[in-house]
Amino acid sequence: MDPVVPFLLSSGGHPHNNQGGKTGDIDIPPRPTLWAVPSPMVLKGADVILRCQGQLGTDGFQLWKDGELKEERNECWERAEFLIRRVDDLRDARNYSCRLRQRSLWSEPSDSLILVVIGVLPIPFISISHNFLVYPGTTVTISCELSYQASSQNYIVALLESKSLKPLQLQSPAGVQAKFSLQYVRIEDAGNYRCIYFKKTAPYTGSIPSETVKLAVRGQLPKPTLWAQPGIVMAPGANITLWCSRPKLSSPKTVIFTLWKIWSQKYILQQISTDPWTRFLLPSVRPEDTGRYRCSYTESSAPFGQSEFSEILELLVPGSLPKPTLLALPGPLVKPGTHVTLQCQLPPKSLLWRVTFSLLKVGIPQYLQSMKSVDTSADFPLLSVRAQDTGNYSCIYHGRMDPYQVSESSDVLEFWVTDALPKPSLSVWPNPEVTSGTNVTLQCQGPSWSISFALYKDGKLKTTGDDGQFFLTHVTSKQSGNYSCSYHTGTNGSLWTQLSDPLEIIVRVPSNICIILSCAALFLLCLLLTALFCHQHIPIAGALHGGILRRFFNSPCLSQGFCLSRRIEVPKEETLDTEVAKERPRKPLVPTAEDPQGVTYAQLNVKTLNQRQSDLKETDTEATIYVNVSLA
Repeated sequence: MDPVVPFLLSSGGHPHNNQGGKTGDIDIPPRPTLWAVPSPMVLKGADVILRCQGQLGTDGFQLWKDGELKEERNECWERAEFLIRRVDDLRDARNYSCRLRQRSLWSEPSDSLILVVIGVLPIPFISISHNFLVYPGTTVTISCELSYQASSQNYIVALLESKSLKPLQLQSPAGVQAKFSLQYVRIEDAGNYRCIYFKKTAPYTGSIPSETVKLAVRGQLPKPTLWAQPGIVMAPGANITLWCSRPKLSSPKTVIFTLWKIWSQKYILQQISTDPWTRFLLPSVRPEDTGRYRCSYTESSAPFGQSEFSEILELLVPGSLPKPTLLALPGPLVKPGTHVTLQCQLPPKSLLWRVTFSLLKVGIPQYLQSMKSVDTSADFPLLSVRAQDTGNYSCIYHGRMDPYQVSESSDVLEFWVTDALPKPSLSVWPNPEVTSGTNVTLQCQGPSWSISFALYKDGKLKTTGDDGQFFLTHVTSKQSGNYSCSYHTGTNGSLWTQLSDPLEIIVRVPSNICIILSCAALFLLCLLLTALFCHQHIPIAGALHGGILRRFFNSPCLSQGFCLSRRIEVPKEETLDTEVAKERPRKPLVPTAEDPQGVTYAQLNVKTLNQRQSDLKETDTEATIYVNVSLA
């Protein structure tokens, strides 16, 4: 191992406690340990967590970058995590350290950690001295050759574990090549390897990782991989598939896959397969299915040659414990680039302690962050939030002892990252088009943290309310128009959002009212014609001959008592009365002024005969109608 940057390996391993010291009578807190998760070798644009490990009694942490304070955090816990999002080779490929505070005293800085941002320089070439499968105790050499464009004097070469990119060995290259020796390999050395090279001075930029070389050691089968579909956090009643896949063997073989649950007395399921993978179905999961799972496989021809166990997969099925509360600090609505803390709190009077909190986002089956805590809450940092961080969040907690109990999910927290408040929406019940007299409800919908709403009609403020519901009772046509609404969040009471899209409300008059109004108008017209007729002394015979009076008395608006009787059509020469009417001299229909009563009368006689026609060949004569109308 090259001694140039030994802290890369120690920082990438497990944390350890350093002893504190004394200055006079003052106890200096012990130095913390800083390491990177998942590795100090980070692809450009990826996220990395820098963990500063202290001990109980710590109440504050600082992260330093190139000797300058980058971030300070007050946390009453033995460890702090500093998240760096989307690492950049010029800004973030630097030297880091951390300090802790106990009772207002700061410790000495931790050992330095170099953060190498890889994926910038050209890719190196990797090779292995032996075939894929070797015997235990064999010495294997892995060579890494730099790109011809690189000068070996300015670079360090690192051998990496392929998946996590954790550095295993470091060397200064001899020429353009570095050779890593794996002496007396053991079963634990089996796996996949890659290599990179990076600059010795800041900014610590590195190459693209090389291709992968595989090493297998005889005596035990390589361990499989276990993962869950659709996710590891599922609601009760959901179906979950656990997939177990093994590395490709030297020749196709039939193997027996086995699914285990830790602390169970026997395996859960078994499957026989010739494929490199198999699936285990867990139908209708319950909270009792919460736990830690792993899988293994054996060759069917050699049942005692079992593989290593897979990495542990933790499955969470909420519902056994009361739900927690999730808060956003400073608030659920922030601008891009803001640092936000989502705080998950245990329910009041909870008897649990030393629990694990997990942060969830709706639509993502995996938890975003998980944190162990001895307090009643856990803080999940979201640094330099972007629009993509907008969404609905919740959290859960569970105990650390088996059998696990997992809480219900907290109420959903609606979180927005935007420069402007989202526009509300307006809906109506029962319909946007109603008849007069109907009750109408308008519902204005905004984010869950809206505290006040306003309703507008044709762009003018109509009313305000707290729940977004507005009631219009016994509407009339005057309430037709275009409605819209807005809301505000309480951060600034005078700041309202833009208006929702307009919603047109149409109030129509019922059709039976139109009929009544039409009849009333026709009735008034009839009365007007009657008064005009009496006042002008219109000749009855002429009116009847022209059909005016017939149409007048056929009006549906006249009462039955107004028209004494009528016959629309009478056959000519049908009765003797008709002939008599022709021969009889006509008398004046209107009395003369000498009438002693001083009253004007109009006499109309209607006579029709019911006798059948005696001769169908005879022609009809025009009917004569008499009607008596008395006007007081």
